[in-house]
Amino acid sequence: MKINGIVLRKIEIIQETLRELRDLDSITTVKLEQDFFLKKGIERALQVCVEAVIDIAHRIISLESSSPCTTAGKALEAIESLGVIATASVYKPMVQFRNIVVHRYENVDNEIIVGVLKRNLNDFDKYISEVQRYAKSKS
Repeated sequence: MKINGIVLRKIEIIQETLRELRDLDSITTVKLEQDFFLKKGIERALQVCVEAVIDIAHRIISLESSSPCTTAGKALEAIESLGVIATASVYKPMVQFRNIVVHRYENVDNEIIVGVLKRNLNDFDKYISEVQRYAKSKS
């Protein structure tokens, strides 16, 4: 499978957004409580990264002529079965976070946002590496 333009663009979106998010390493829950737009901006940036992860999974499924998936979690499981990623369970918390931001947006806990910024951004890098490794092995 050759990484096509759509997948490449999604990877770029994740990488660009991660660069900006990593500049916020000094963020605290107090800062988020004090700055509504900072909090909402971070939520949106993280949501965009997760949406790109999901889009990449669906695109790979399509490129591999596999059956479409009805949920993001199932898409991650499908690319695990294809050998694109080692373990879908590593990335499922991303989808859960995205679901909270999208569907329960009034209840996004500042501790969770700060935790994602401080501990989970590397999960996106790992995902990109796995996708790129898979694509390279198929070309």
